[in-house]
Amino acid sequence: MSDRNASTSAFGWDFQTNSAILLMLENIKNAKQIRVEGADEDIEITLQDNSKIYAQAKSIAKPDDYNHVINKLSDALETLSLAAKNGDGSLFTYVTNSPNPFNNQRTMSYFTGRTHLDYNELPDAAKNKIIDIVHKKGYNNLDLHKFDVRVIPFYGNDLKNRYKEILACINEFLGEININIPGINTSIMEIWQRDLFQNATQTDTDIFISKEKMIWPLIVLVIDKSTSREYEKDFDEDEIEEIERKYKLIINQNTMSYKMITRVTFDYRGAKKDKKTFISENWRDYQDIVDKLKTDDLTKQSLVKIILYRILTQRHYIKNIKRGANL
Repeated sequence: MSDRNASTSAFGWDFQTNSAILLMLENIKNAKQIRVEGADEDIEITLQDNSKIYAQAKSIAKPDDYNHVINKLSDALETLSLAAKNGDGSLFTYVTNSPNPFNNQRTMSYFTGRTHLDYNELPDAAKNKIIDIVHKKGYNNLDLHKFDVRVIPFYGNDLKNRYKEILACINEFLGEININIPGINTSIMEIWQRDLFQNATQTDTDIFISKEKMIWPLIVLVIDKSTSREYEKDFDEDEIEEIERKYKLIINQNTMSYKMITRVTFDYRGAKKDKKTFISENWRDYQDIVDKLKTDDLTKQSLVKIILYRILTQRHYIKNIKRGANL
């Protein structure tokens, strides 16, 4: 997806993948799993009650090209109507990057920027166009009261511009769960893009990505990027970065160890101190994890504090992530 000269088909796949990210995040609390290129639709999200959100993602390569938008809308309504026969659809979504999805200058103002409109919220001209297509083509299985339209600005060879609305959606989710770690938004976007694109290439349409599997990389990133920044005034920043680089394995082993996490959090709750005071006054209780290292005492002290800070910080982050994703 990093090809700046991608073909129209590759652009369409890219739009489909990123639309899946947006739809999954917007429904993260109620979602159970997601499939790109599903058995029936471009995107299929299974909810906790086993009903599904069916979505068709149709893109145009040039945002000012309206020649084929009605054909794309008609194609989407056709497949969504077919999916409606399954009887398990709770929502049927048409996703496009066209700012003029109904090829009508009078309705364009409704679709400025990232837009989500239920069928009943659409302008009359748009509703009439949908009804006209449905009646002429016989797409009568589709309950239009379960239908909505989403517009995601998504265009250009500059990937920062192309993905800006997807990144904005990710930032909104991270803000809701109080994650404010520099660079984590771009990192998780790239992981989700890769994983969902790979999901689309699997011929077995029964292979879904569970919500847990989607959220786990975010938890790993949080653990990896949680640093001892509160101690920068006590230690040289370059020194801390060197310790984190040199002892990355022991840091990861301890911050991801259930036994170590339980030990630290149990002591922390019992101490009834704030995080910084606890680390400053109790770090010596955990010297056993660094005793065998052949290094100076100051480095050992710094390493223990980094591990303690990460455990106590990630505990808060992971709790927020799980709450935000309803895990």
